[in-house]
Amino acid sequence: MNNLSRDGSHHSDARITNLLRTMLVATALVLCLPASGFAETVEELVAKNTAARGGAAAWQAVSSLQLSGRMDVGQGMSVPYVLEQKRPGKMRLEFEFDGATAVQTFDGKAGWKLEPFLGRTTAEPMTEAELSVAADTADLYGLLFDYAKRGHKVELLGSEPVQGQDAFKLKVTLPGGSVRWVYLDAKSGLEVKVEALRRLRKRDRIVETFYHDWQATDGLLIARRLETRTVGEKSLHPLTVQSVRVNPPLADTRFAMPVAVQTIARNGE
Repeated sequence: MNNLSRDGSHHSDARITNLLRTMLVATALVLCLPASGFAETVEELVAKNTAARGGAAAWQAVSSLQLSGRMDVGQGMSVPYVLEQKRPGKMRLEFEFDGATAVQTFDGKAGWKLEPFLGRTTAEPMTEAELSVAADTADLYGLLFDYAKRGHKVELLGSEPVQGQDAFKLKVTLPGGSVRWVYLDAKSGLEVKVEALRRLRKRDRIVETFYHDWQATDGLLIARRLETRTVGEKSLHPLTVQSVRVNPPLADTRFAMPVAVQTIARNGE
């Protein structure tokens, strides 16, 4: 019996599942926005951000990433996770919960999930909402990098304070029509918040993700702590990135439909 079933609450199951999806979004967005200098146009912001991240050539050389750490899933519980991304558009997330390993995979077109903590030990297709989150998470480069060639439309909406800091507010419209709002610190250029509209508990809700503790790995800048919350709720749910591997060898089969619950080999083999 898992921790949720001990509480006897179906609503708690749904809350944990929705929160895990939200944290997945946060994990994806950790790669989206780098440091930059002060700028007043979209072109200047993106150019300086790209240079501060290590440059366009460095990011174009990235074919895969592996992030690992811990994420808060509510009710005072924190679980270990490993996220793998591979170009083009592949993602695999594993996390340990209640003594079992849950798996979410996306191969660029279709996605599947194993959720043993909900008693689901056979792979099931992702829902439409989950597929949208998985596609975000599979993006190696983030929202701004090479945005025009990738079909992203970016608009500078002005400035707005975020947690006491002046920030530029950018509206990013994805090729499918989905919108993200990105806030860049006006002094450092670092991303301080991203907002996304998500379908949670049958309602459209704004999910905010705040970024902290930016660190460089192999010349690529990545935030090491994220705090996520749904607008209207007080609780912040932290996610930490404790380890980053750039270009680990990842077979395409890792992103196919999971046939069993397997633990990710931390050495990438």
